[in-house]
Order: sequence, then structure tokens, then C-alpha cells
Amino acid sequence: MGNVTQNGSVSPGHAVVWTTNGIIADGGSFPAGPRVLARQLGASFSITTDQPIVLPPTVSALQITGIIVTNASTAMNLAGGGFYTQPSKGGSTIVAASQGYSALITSANLLQPTLTTLAQTTRFSPTILGQIGTQMAVFFSLTTAQAGNATADVYLLGVDLSP
Repeated sequence: MGNVTQNGSVSPGHAVVWTTNGIIADGGSFPAGPRVLARQLGASFSITTDQPIVLPPTVSALQITGIIVTNASTAMNLAGGGFYTQPSKGGSTIVAASQGYSALITSANLLQPTLTTLAQTTRFSPTILGQIGTQMAVFFSLTTAQAGNATADVYLLGVDLSP
């Protein structure tokens, strides 16, 4: 196996490409498109208090394209609630409080909660989203908790629109 030589520097968030045999370089930014921007693993579906989904510090603006909930620890036949731009079910609604999670019967199921029109048409930035420290967050908050100990993983999908 030969040596690998880097040609120049590779910027954070950029792809690494082979320029010739044994030489790598900066391949530019990843294509824009929906991807997982943040996640809350093991989110509790047994409480009705805020559970922030904190975005990485490199994201300063985004389009939310979807939310995926999966890996449920139990059947979510009672759980219901939404996602918000501010703590305490405040700000604007991203997913309505009436959203049910009963489709999550086993850990193999997934659910994509319905985004509000506002969520589908808004460029989110620190002026809209609440913050945890210096990082933006979306707030998951159930209206109706699931009985017993219930958890699931929540993934926030979107397009990073940071300059």
C-alpha cells in the first residue's frame, strides 16, 4: 500500500476526493439536500415536558423537510403531541399537538409526523428557533404521555442553509 498525500486542506463539512493515485484533496461541499441535521435518541414518550432537539453549532439556518420517529420501546397507543420553535409549547408549531404516534407498534416501525404549513415554508434561524446555550433547538413536547416507560428516537431532517 502506497503513501497518501494531501493536496491543500480539506474544509470542514466538505468531501474528500482522490485527485490521482495516492493524493487526496478538498472535493467541495456535500450536495444540498435533506439529511439528518439533529437527533434525540431515547426521547421519553412518558413525559409532557420539553425535550430539545439541539442542532449542531455549524447550522445557523435551515429548512425543515421532515421528522422521523422510530425505534419505539413499546407500542405508542396513547402518546400524542407536537414540535415547537420555542420551549413550553411556545412560538410557532412545527408539528401539531394533535399528532398521534400509534403507528409506532414495534421498534421496526417508523412515523413521519405531519409538518405544518409554516414548517414547510419557513427558513429557520436563531430569530425563530429557541436556543440551548448558543445552539438552536426544536422542542418536542407531548400533550398526552404514553403510560409506563416509553422511548423512541427522533430525527430532524432538513437542508442546512448556513452561509
